[in-house]
Amino acid sequence: MIELDFVFKSSDHLRYENGRHVSGPHNGAARAVKVEPNIHGGEGLTVTLYNLNGNHPLWQNNIQMAPKQMRIIESNNDRIVLRGYGHDSMGASFSDYGLTIHLKNGQVDNCVLHMHDRGVDIKYLP
Repeated sequence: MIELDFVFKSSDHLRYENGRHVSGPHNGAARAVKVEPNIHGGEGLTVTLYNLNGNHPLWQNNIQMAPKQMRIIESNNDRIVLRGYGHDSMGASFSDYGLTIHLKNGQVDNCVLHMHDRGVDIKYLP
């Protein structure tokens, strides 16, 4: 299994709502998916998404999705599935989020962000 401390740089992404492709590719909507040991020292991992095309006009950074703590719920040679747990300082549940890391020859091939509460999946392409 790969070490879950990496940054996957995506050239573009596809959006699915309730399993149906609704948008993308977007001709270069570059993003980065960062998976690292839990930044608060707890169990599991932290997943953060970044916009590689520039800073957000309001909060002046390139964070696309704020850090979410997640645990491994499934793992095999082809994929690793993470699911959020706990909640942030405002009380929002991390369990609404998940990430599937698809592997090819032991390397990250693509990542799919799951927003379970909205029925939305975002597939980040190589």
